[in-house]
Amino acid sequence: MCTRVFNNCQRDYLATARNMDWMYPLPTSFFAFDKGLSKTGLSGADGCMDEALKWCSAYSSIVAMVGDDRSGWAASDGLNSMGLMANVLYDSGASYAQESFSTHKKQLSVLRWVQYVLDNFVFVKEVVKAFSKQDILLVGAAVPNSDGKPAQLHLSVSDVTGNSAIIEVVDGEFVCYESSAYQIMTNEPSFDKQLKINDYWTWQWSAENSNPSHTIPGGAFSTDRFERATFYLHHMDAPTHIDDALAQARTVAANASVPLGYNFTVSDSPNISNTLWSTYASHSEPAYYFSNARTLNIVWFDLANADFEAPVQKLDLITVSKNGAVENHHYDGKINAFMTAAIDPYLNLERHSDVSLEVIC
Repeated sequence: MCTRVFNNCQRDYLATARNMDWMYPLPTSFFAFDKGLSKTGLSGADGCMDEALKWCSAYSSIVAMVGDDRSGWAASDGLNSMGLMANVLYDSGASYAQESFSTHKKQLSVLRWVQYVLDNFVFVKEVVKAFSKQDILLVGAAVPNSDGKPAQLHLSVSDVTGNSAIIEVVDGEFVCYESSAYQIMTNEPSFDKQLKINDYWTWQWSAENSNPSHTIPGGAFSTDRFERATFYLHHMDAPTHIDDALAQARTVAANASVPLGYNFTVSDSPNISNTLWSTYASHSEPAYYFSNARTLNIVWFDLANADFEAPVQKLDLITVSKNGAVENHHYDGKINAFMTAAIDPYLNLERHSDVSLEVIC
């Protein structure tokens, strides 16, 4: 499931692309959040709200949320107004600690991990420093509209300086890998093992090899996609315009996508699933793009010039009805004007009789 590509070959033109691969149809919406909103790290169904991490958003953001009011919401990736991008991808090795053993830590649902990062940080170094303190307990949850599949996730972040980090969770502890060289993330194995595998391939391509081999794995497994994306990103000319950077990130991610209708040999593995959609982000002048595999058009939200007449705005891009019928909405181009006022999915509605309430902090 999923591939993330950070094109930081030219620091003046930074772009991140991400494929969403999953084994179930995912209802997906864009949510735009203004700064200054109160957020809670747990929903009422997640556990004791007294232990929930609470914060006030310091930055506005545009987020791809999967789910709906019926199945719940999860922030899959997004971009904030300072150009920080956050993505969560499936990680079969992720293991969360039991809440009962860590009651001194404030709790954050894994489905709200992305939003917490976007609301609070500007630079990758800040994100790594915060999670290295190990004072937040990440709480597991199920992926919306996915028959209870657990959301085993790891996080990637990229920023306007060209820096990058991968954060994994092992027995409830955060393991952070930070470097501008960490441009690609897929799924299993753990990131340190991916780097060891990558060493083999980069040596094959390098001048250190007297007979360099410029071949790459072509399969759909996460290690194949990791090496394929790495190969193309490392064999590209540096972009000379942000449009070039976005196009490069987009096409590298497309090369690591899994076609719709692919006949899986491991049908029950989320790590080999169809690419449902992709997102792309421009960091320096924050803009966030969305491409549905089942439609030919691309839509984008101009975060740099967003007008937050309503503090929370929403646009449905893919909807799934109660009986499972999927509708792919056909928008095209800039969609700021199509966003409409919405209820904040991070409000704990069990505590508010007025569901239209927006908590400003």
